[in-house]
Amino acid sequence: MKPTASIELFLRQLKQYVEKNSFVLVDREASKRFLASKGMSMDMLTDVILSLRPKDCFDGPEADRDPRFADKWTVAEFSPIYRGELLYLKMSIRVDVERAKCLSVKAYVERRDADV
Repeated sequence: MKPTASIELFLRQLKQYVEKNSFVLVDREASKRFLASKGMSMDMLTDVILSLRPKDCFDGPEADRDPRFADKWTVAEFSPIYRGELLYLKMSIRVDVERAKCLSVKAYVERRDADV
């Protein structure tokens, strides 16, 4: 995990871009199914994003792992609590155009070793 200052900067920029320009929810079936199953609207998801705290971050921020986006987009992963449930939220920002994307939203599942 990156230093708290890096996470705080990412969150400050993320929230600024979401408030100014909203965000793009990447069209992934798992995210759409999750939102529908929870009755979660885009406004509710926006509220979750705007309430993220540094302690919610468990990976990143770092350059996007996809080589097509690595030079423009920065990605971080979060596990905030929403209505008593731990979420997995993967967010990305692009500073030069002040944009934000939600790459994934679903229930958080702890990573397990393949041998367990």
